[in-house]
Amino acid sequence: MLDSFEKLINDVITTLYTDPIYLVIALIISGLLIFSLVKKLLKIAIYVTAFAVLYLGYLYFTGETADSVISGFQNVTDDVKTGIEESFDKVIKEDN
Repeated sequence: MLDSFEKLINDVITTLYTDPIYLVIALIISGLLIFSLVKKLLKIAIYVTAFAVLYLGYLYFTGETADSVISGFQNVTDDVKTGIEESFDKVIKEDN
């Protein structure tokens, strides 16, 4: 299976290098894919930034400090980390 996949990749690369039309088409498609990925990542970053600004505005208007939110977040992450470690320990003990 792996040999056939490797042969397929080598055949595709050979075809791309031997025929410049295919190479140009492959470059255009890969450029569009990269552009699409960057565009989506920027959109996600904008949404996260907008949410963070709105949340900080909410904290400002309610009078709650950001330190209490950060410490609460730290407590939640510690609880999740402990839960994951316990799950891994349980799985490792079951395998042995």
